[in-house]
Amino acid sequence: MYGELIIGLNMLFNFVILSFANKVANVGSTRGRLLIASLLGAIPVTFFPSSSIAILVSFLCMTIYAFGVKLDQWKNSAAMVLIGAVVAGGLLTVFQTRISTPKGSVSIFIYATVAYISLYLMKSKWLDVRTVRRVSELTADSTLCIWNEKVQLTVFVDSGNSCTEPLSGAPVHFVSFRLLEDIIPDELKKSLLSWDPQGPSTLTEFPEEFLKNIRLIKLLTVQGHSWAVGIKFEKWTIEGGNELEQGYIVLTKEDRRYPNGAGAILHVSAMETLIEERGTVHAA
Repeated sequence: MYGELIIGLNMLFNFVILSFANKVANVGSTRGRLLIASLLGAIPVTFFPSSSIAILVSFLCMTIYAFGVKLDQWKNSAAMVLIGAVVAGGLLTVFQTRISTPKGSVSIFIYATVAYISLYLMKSKWLDVRTVRRVSELTADSTLCIWNEKVQLTVFVDSGNSCTEPLSGAPVHFVSFRLLEDIIPDELKKSLLSWDPQGPSTLTEFPEEFLKNIRLIKLLTVQGHSWAVGIKFEKWTIEGGNELEQGYIVLTKEDRRYPNGAGAILHVSAMETLIEERGTVHAA
């Protein structure tokens, strides 16, 4: 009975650490697989608690079963297991020496809770950092040529932006109004500021000289649909020299939600241009 209890306790701590590594390394192993791996890791160290070989065998059996035999995937996941074990073990040591706890099963439950909470918080912070990194990978510096002017913009490629101009199917990008405000022709700016997105879907209020380069763009959001004015740009160059496909921009006054300090949100099609450009740079 005592041996079964020790196996169960080791299995519990193994499961907490494996769950942490599974989430952080983004492996996607099922709970059942992690439970079996936890059991495989608990058995050797229970029967041979002071054996270094048993600890090594336990670690290998547990991580290989949980995360597979592919070297890269196993290596990343196993590293997360070690990090999780060090963090949880260190915090438990501090907790045990600083705070008195009841003896027996209650203390084990408290220790397991402390380990779970510490790894959960660490996992949340880790995922936040990873999210920020991935967002930064989709940002780039660019030069927008429009109205015979050149504007430097930091852009973000949004995989959720699939908006296109209805007739040509050209991509539509969203740009902060304030960043272009000083170069917008006065007559066009006046018409844009008076434009009602919920009003009639016509461009009759816009000066005739600009009509050939503007289009009505239908926007679909969770609040419903509305209309926007799409303005054709002359050229848009991403860092390194690659040009975006010819398309339109929609000027937005609300740019506080633009991610990562960007001044423009690009159409999803721009992702291919960005990846191609960075791939060329890395290859060089």
